[in-house]
Amino acid sequence: MQSRNDYLEALGIPDFLYSKVNPTSSISSPLCIMVLELSSKDSFCEAGNTRDLLVKMLASIGLDLNSVHLASIEKSNLDSFIANNPAQVVLVMDSTFKSDKSSLFSTYHPRDVIKDSHLKRETWEILKKVKQCLK
Repeated sequence: MQSRNDYLEALGIPDFLYSKVNPTSSISSPLCIMVLELSSKDSFCEAGNTRDLLVKMLASIGLDLNSVHLASIEKSNLDSFIANNPAQVVLVMDSTFKSDKSSLFSTYHPRDVIKDSHLKRETWEILKKVKQCLK
């Protein structure tokens, strides 16, 4: 698997297009922001409308895909994944997830916002809090 990743990296293909995230793996350097989804249905890790909206959401707070780490993980692995991959801010794209940590935010998944435009305002408010936390 590593030689495949090395080959794709040599071709200049961004790693978020081909890497498979292992919940027990660890990222070597601290991240600025990590965006997680807890369901692979209409994943933002794959090209499509969901990913396009995520790109727009991140751009609205001054971020691009090269400055964030995207991952699709199981909810049961969330705590260990966050512990193994420290980030200044973690944004969980799942409205059912709740946390009282100041650097851990949750909002609606882009696929949900596409289906219901009434979710845009609440999602925008969370994104503004994320931006404030990154300063």
